[in-house]
Amino acid sequence: MPSLTGHLLHLDEPGLKAATQHPFLSAAATSSLLLPKLKAWLAQDRLYALAYVNFIGSLLSKAAIPTTASRETSLEWRAADALIDCLTNIRTELKLFEETAEAEGWLDDICAGVQPSVQTRTYQDLFAGAAAPSKPLLVGLTVLWATEECYLRSWRHAASKMDHGLKPKEKDVMQRVFIPNWSSPEFEALVRRLGGLVNKFASCYEESGWEWQECETAWRQVLRAEKEFWPEVV
Repeated sequence: MPSLTGHLLHLDEPGLKAATQHPFLSAAATSSLLLPKLKAWLAQDRLYALAYVNFIGSLLSKAAIPTTASRETSLEWRAADALIDCLTNIRTELKLFEETAEAEGWLDDICAGVQPSVQTRTYQDLFAGAAAPSKPLLVGLTVLWATEECYLRSWRHAASKMDHGLKPKEKDVMQRVFIPNWSSPEFEALVRRLGGLVNKFASCYEESGWEWQECETAWRQVLRAEKEFWPEVV
């Protein structure tokens, strides 16, 4: 049986490229973004992160954790452990957003009275659907992995466009703070860990079953949502 993540990554390669190599990323890496557009996007990404907290909480409630002394070897415990780490990670991300915005003098622009855009609401709805009681934990984990896989690929693409000869004082906030954070080996390790869990859960189901089909649908939804989440730069 092929791995589910490997299957999904090859399911719509043009869609994956469109979602993770958007012109916004190149502009962010080369100081080419207009400041209002950058601040507007950061404000929406922060709202996305807040929705992510609720999503992780919903997935945790689905994990049927064994009560035996050997629970730490169970797949359900491994999933819960990873989800808890995801919560810790997103708490750190939110702190990074807000401390950086304050240092740049943007705190009100990023945090005060910002309403979710259509694109952000799409993600909120996607999270809610993936965590619905009728969906197995596998679908929610697939959406979680898919969003993080796309985010890692996106910012690795951005990092490849940066001028690495710039001195620290010549770098803007994206080059100095956010791109290194979102393309780091530590973030990659989390994404790979989530992918491994998805594949372990997926191996409990038939490849031709409705559960895999639900994951295929979720993957396509994430690719569309991710592509639309990047603002146009023209």
